Amino acid sequence: MLFDLLDAVLPAQGRYCVFGHGKYPDQRFAETREEVDEIAKRFVANGIDAYFGCAKFGPLPNRTHENALYFRALWMDIDCGPTKGVPDEKGRIKGYLDQDIGLQEFKKFCAAVGLPKPILVSSGYGIHAYWLLEETLSRKEWEPLSQRLRELCIEHGLIVDSSVFEASRVLRIPGTFNFKNKDEPKLVEVWNEDTVRMPYAHVKELLGAPDPKDDTPDFVPRSMSPMMEALMGNKVKRFQTIMMKSAQGEGCAQLLHCYQHQADIEEPLWRSALSIAAFCVDADSAAHKMSNQHPEYDPVQVEDKVKHILKRGGPHHCATFEKLNPGGCEGCVHQGKIKSPIMLGVEIEEADDNEFILDEGDGKVTTLTIPDYPFPFFRGAKGGIYKRASEEEDEPALVYEHDFYVVKRMRDPEVGETALFRLHLPHDGVMEFTISTAAITTKDELRKTLAQYGVVAHTKQYENLAQFVVSFVKNLQYVKKAEQMRTQFGWADGDSKFILGDREITKDGAFYSPPSVTTKADAEKIHPKGTMDKWKEVFNLYATPGMEPHAFAALTAFGSPLLKFTGLEGAIINVIHPESGTGKTTILHMCNSVSGMPKELTSMFKDTFNAKIHKLGVMNNLANTIDEITNMSGMEFSDLAYSISQGRGKDKMNGSTNTLRVNNTKWNGITLCSANASFYEKLGAAKNSPDGEAMRLLEYRIESNNVIDVQTGKQMFDHQLRENYGHAMDVYAQWLVNNKEEAVDLMRQVQSRLDKEVQFTQRERFWSAVSACNIAGGLISKSLGLHDYDMKAVYEWLKGMLSEMRHEVKPPQATAVTALGEFINAHITNALVVNGELDARTNMQASPLLEPRGELLIRYEPDNKDLYVSAKGFKDFCVRQQINYKGVLKELQQNNIFVEGMNKRMSKGMKVVSPAVRVLKFDASNAEFLQMDASLPTADENRDSVVSN
Repeated sequence: MLFDLLDAVLPAQGRYCVFGHGKYPDQRFAETREEVDEIAKRFVANGIDAYFGCAKFGPLPNRTHENALYFRALWMDIDCGPTKGVPDEKGRIKGYLDQDIGLQEFKKFCAAVGLPKPILVSSGYGIHAYWLLEETLSRKEWEPLSQRLRELCIEHGLIVDSSVFEASRVLRIPGTFNFKNKDEPKLVEVWNEDTVRMPYAHVKELLGAPDPKDDTPDFVPRSMSPMMEALMGNKVKRFQTIMMKSAQGEGCAQLLHCYQHQADIEEPLWRSALSIAAFCVDADSAAHKMSNQHPEYDPVQVEDKVKHILKRGGPHHCATFEKLNPGGCEGCVHQGKIKSPIMLGVEIEEADDNEFILDEGDGKVTTLTIPDYPFPFFRGAKGGIYKRASEEEDEPALVYEHDFYVVKRMRDPEVGETALFRLHLPHDGVMEFTISTAAITTKDELRKTLAQYGVVAHTKQYENLAQFVVSFVKNLQYVKKAEQMRTQFGWADGDSKFILGDREITKDGAFYSPPSVTTKADAEKIHPKGTMDKWKEVFNLYATPGMEPHAFAALTAFGSPLLKFTGLEGAIINVIHPESGTGKTTILHMCNSVSGMPKELTSMFKDTFNAKIHKLGVMNNLANTIDEITNMSGMEFSDLAYSISQGRGKDKMNGSTNTLRVNNTKWNGITLCSANASFYEKLGAAKNSPDGEAMRLLEYRIESNNVIDVQTGKQMFDHQLRENYGHAMDVYAQWLVNNKEEAVDLMRQVQSRLDKEVQFTQRERFWSAVSACNIAGGLISKSLGLHDYDMKAVYEWLKGMLSEMRHEVKPPQATAVTALGEFINAHITNALVVNGELDARTNMQASPLLEPRGELLIRYEPDNKDLYVSAKGFKDFCVRQQINYKGVLKELQQNNIFVEGMNKRMSKGMKVVSPAVRVLKFDASNAEFLQMDASLPTADENRDSVVSN
């Protein structure tokens, strides 16, 4: 039967913990051994290092000290490798040069302590050792054994990973691989499986471990402020440190005297020495080392004495030692600087666990990995940033009281490189924010920006804090390439991801995606609030029969992400009614509530054109809403409609060079608007042929109804919707990312059916695409349980509405003659009517039959049937009306109406005759073209009229 390490090491009770160390930490709990094997196989298949918890865990969803409950082994980790056996920058050696040397030193240690040969495992580079126990121990029983084993390693000079003696530790699973070197992974394998199980009592005696401590401490320290309490949690007093300093003449001569003269000193002085040892982290061993050379040494009596000291107060002061042993403090270099020898043992304990368990509420727990801080900074055991002491300093300097670090570098297209920071505050939780490297390298700007996010430091602290930040960013430049920050919401990275506010939705789940400068303002409006169920109560009001027009518009939230797959860049839906109170604005809010804040995501008519275009670029594939565009002119709306359908903003030149700026303002989505008046009518009034813009607009009327009573509407739309929103799009986008092809196929099926049943033409392709997107989006979102709309009823209403639109929005019927006629009508008061030939009776130029009032643009000669029109005036008119000037002239020439372009004295026959100007000559002899003669006075009548006046 094959040896199974996990079965040997772990007890029967509790849950297994399997930990994967890859790009992101992956921690899972399992009930059975089979589950453990399956998880480990998946890790290995993906090139991830696989570890197991050396203890069995309780029901909590985390691998914490408190949740490690059941133990049946002691373990040890010896690091080996070329970098481990040489001093680091602080002069510390963390292991052995290779496994052979490590194994030799380990065997010496076992012989010296009397430990049997354990199970040995090669971790690929290092050595893991396991001693098996007969009984299953509680953490309270196990910890003294483990801590004593750690102390023995220190006492005998065995170099081990000191952090591995913790209850919640994980070690590599045999049979998996060590992927430190991805190109040459090393097998984790068992070297020795022959060992014996030892009874708890035997191990306790063999190691010299103390009895388990009571859960409730005997000594309760005096009250401190929350901040001081947190900081003191990082400070430990180590008796061994005091004695090492004392042996070198830099510590406490009194304590050294007590240690060297244990057999001779009086009980009060011995008790004072114990008062220092009792309040140190190594008290269990220190108290005995200060006592075991006395002729009447009794371990039990020593421990009782320590307990008594802990109950009675704190460590004794220097004055007490001097009183009990006069002259013992003479020549002390610390005299007058410290009050008690225990201060000589103060150390800032470094964190040996980079994991932080974040409780997000509702049972959701996230494990954050805190990166190693750049040298000379380190993280305290209870958090905070410290700077290692220099040769001139006594102890590390506090840089900042809370956990604060750089997570990664990112590149913002607008501001350049930025750094993503994470700040842990005791009551506010974990916050993330970005700062540009330009601000980081500017002292005052960095201090101001940090303060805005709650990172407050004293003047003396700030110098170190700034150094910490800069060092962190520099270190990261050697570690990993900067990530690209997003400038748009919606589809990204080849449609494999979907950006929603500050979240990046992938097939594997949703991850934090820091907003760029471009998206920050809108990202703050795209987030969930309240509950999904409360939001659905409001959204489903549009499922009421008779609310199909409202439902179709609200479904734009789900339809807009599909538009890019139709081949179109943008389109507009406009809901209209001349009166307020019909729910037009509410429709827009309902649409927005799918992604985020209902009201705040809505643009207004008064927003500038550039602001509207910017918003389109940011929203990209998300629905864009603009409320009350009624006051927008026909030409303004024409510009907006064309811009939306083009899918990009205007190109702009760089100010300093003759080059184009990079145009990042692009989109693929649907804009939902509301208005009091029809823009089909406004476009017709503004332009001669507005068919291009009109066909980019899907406009319909929202009729007043009493389907939803006023009180219900006010409560649900004005109150409940404002408190519950932003849940649905996460679910919908997650499904789209995982099922994009299915979504596109459904949209195309809907479009094909709609085209056939409504008999759409190529001219109506925008209507077809928008309708198909909203219906398909509605069907998908309903299948996901996001609403209860009757999609068949919405579809049938849509077909009827589209049929009516086809009759209302007719193709343009304008001709060239119509264009010329509209010009003449618009400028009838600018016409001169005068015969072209000389008066036969006077042989002089005939008097005008009709004189212009204002600018002279038209000349008509009734005797010749010739019509002259200002070339510039007619061309300007065509441009304003967006009529093809040359096309009109060509058509009129083909119909024998336009004769030629020429120079002509237009005012000939008037009192003042101006020079010739460029004119267009038309033949007005065709009665269907121009009829002026019937209403004109004769020359005699005109002359008589002039005389009478």
